Amino acid sequence: IMNEGMRLEALSFKLMDLFALDQTGFTLEETEITTVMQDAQASLLPSAEKRGVEFVCQAEPAWVRLEYDLFKTLLLNLLDNALKSGGKHVTLLGRAEKELYRVSVSDDGRGIPSDELMRITEAFYMVDKSRSRAMGGSGLGLPLVKDILEKHGGNITVKSIPDESTVFILEFPENNFQEYVVDTE
Repeated sequence: IMNEGMRLEALSFKLMDLFALDQTGFTLEETEITTVMQDAQASLLPSAEKRGVEFVCQAEPAWVRLEYDLFKTLLLNLLDNALKSGGKHVTLLGRAEKELYRVSVSDDGRGIPSDELMRITEAFYMVDKSRSRAMGGSGLGLPLVKDILEKHGGNITVKSIPDESTVFILEFPENNFQEYVVDTE
């Protein structure tokens, strides 16, 4: 009863987040992206250690226009899914590329069947319902990720090989970031 109560509480918070994204505005502020990425990693490191998962975070410094708490929620959802994937390695990477900043979350877990990939951002959709429910899933994490990313002007790509790996790639357009330059004088 306690576990189900906690799952329902988490579900209600996610539903509120989805509703609030559509109803309220928020301000994107220039933020050094490694700060929010390292914060998300620190939040989930105890869970990774408990599961025996190696959790690596590497990010090239850059200033990205984002809403800190929403973007951290986005990362926490992706990273939590990666930790629950059954693999032993989770990697959070950030790279400044030609005209965009790319963040990727990858794992070496069970993967997602190709015929399921198109549906994973649908509200309440779960690839493995019995396992997802047992781990406290509600089917709202990835729809929330997609909505938050769209509000930030970004897009998401998912690549997965069943029984091998999954990688979520987030891209922010050129006008939403600038490379971090260190003044050496």
